[in-house]
Amino acid sequence: MRATAFRYHPPVSPVAAATLEIGKVAVTVGLSFDGALYACRRPPGVVERMEAEALDLLSKGLFVSGIDTPVATVTGTAGHRFVQQSAEFRPPDARLYRGMCGVGASRNGLTLTGILGYRLEVRAEWSSRAGERGPPETAAEWCEFFGGQLSSIGGVVLRRCSVLSLGTPP
Repeated sequence: MRATAFRYHPPVSPVAAATLEIGKVAVTVGLSFDGALYACRRPPGVVERMEAEALDLLSKGLFVSGIDTPVATVTGTAGHRFVQQSAEFRPPDARLYRGMCGVGASRNGLTLTGILGYRLEVRAEWSSRAGERGPPETAAEWCEFFGGQLSSIGGVVLRRCSVLSLGTPP
């Protein structure tokens, strides 16, 4: 039996994201990957369709918790292993987590393997219900302004963003 294989390059824009409003704070969480994966399909398939299936598998069951802490936890039902390497405040409204993600997942004859870099961006800003309030200027202010609302979020389920390669059927 012959297998179709290709190197899959995930898009740089978020693969999965979530938006929610808690009190007077609007929170946006986005997860993107950088790098290349090896994808193998048995039985062989159309490469463009494999790209869509790979994106589905890569974004399956992504869950983020601890977005109010210096170490956010990212998990996925496909068995990805996330290891955070850094966290930094990006004025005026974001905390950026970076790390590595080991991928070894299979579903319906498609197997993805490799190591990707990941970028988890958590944005918190005042919602329209907060009135006229300025953005925080430091990481300490960001935590002071938004920490209570962020800590009340136990976790966030990320949904796949509708990003497909050119030529990939929807």
